[in-house]
Amino acid sequence: RAEAALTQPANIKLTRSRHIGVMFAVRAARPVRAASARALLLAAILARATGHGAGVWRDPHHYRSDSSLAGLRFVSESPPHELNIVGTDDGTSWWALKGRCSGLGMRNITIDFSPKGGPSDATGRWAPGETITWPDGNMWALLAAPTRAFLLDAADDHTGVFFDPHHFKVGTFRGMRFIAEDPPHVLKMVGSDDGTFWFLEGFCTGPKMTSIHFDFSPKGGPKELVGKWAPSPARTITWPDGNVWSKAVPELQASFAVRHGGGTVPSRARVEPSPTHASGSLPLSLPVLVASVAMLALAVAVRRVIGSSSRGGAGGPPPPRAARPQ
Repeated sequence: RAEAALTQPANIKLTRSRHIGVMFAVRAARPVRAASARALLLAAILARATGHGAGVWRDPHHYRSDSSLAGLRFVSESPPHELNIVGTDDGTSWWALKGRCSGLGMRNITIDFSPKGGPSDATGRWAPGETITWPDGNMWALLAAPTRAFLLDAADDHTGVFFDPHHFKVGTFRGMRFIAEDPPHVLKMVGSDDGTFWFLEGFCTGPKMTSIHFDFSPKGGPKELVGKWAPSPARTITWPDGNVWSKAVPELQASFAVRHGGGTVPSRARVEPSPTHASGSLPLSLPVLVASVAMLALAVAVRRVIGSSSRGGAGGPPPPRAARPQ
């Protein structure tokens, strides 16, 4: 609009200095708008790769060690803007919660914690690829890859962590299924086939609740598929097509043994909430890698926007940055 005003007749007469000032402002605004557009695009790519608030999170208020599932929360955005959470506080008993995401960039994460004795509308702030920060100061950190706790879910129950060999990929959450029975006989499952997370519902029936029913239609499968839970020593769910979900995958144990030598599982293989993985963790999954690259590019774009604005407004170089605390 400013360029049009300069090229078309107008009642307002511009002096030469004002004309130059307007042209400078128009030209300076172009790279800022372009950088802002790139930043928004990168944010959209990041949200598409990970989902809004979706992923595997670690709650430090319940976390014990990387050899325990305690404190883990598995979040799916399915359908869009609706969140379903399966989690465990002690590593053996599992619960399910519901929530939603809202606001600019869907970064407001609201969860109904009332089934666990908490508030019904706790709203945290999601930092894509990093954390969810809650009003009480608690901060969930995103897990980039499985820890040694995922090698074996020792609980002899049809809830917990299962591996689907049709989708499982070592070093990622692909092929993992996290099942909670909450309330009794009602099953909730968060899982991943390709790095994104979905949510299914079902129920259990029969003697000792060994018949496992799930509605796979949200994934394009049958409306009611019935599997058979086999307790210890098998600890598997077998489906009509012959697919068998297991609580222990030898390939995953072998991966840890090869990476750390000696054929033993390391005592600690901590996965930090950083986009890069620690030496003791499994390799990053492709969606996490895409999200990490997008976050890095987003940070660079934002810094360029700030730098452009500073130079354009002050007419000189930006002030020196303050020393970063170590």
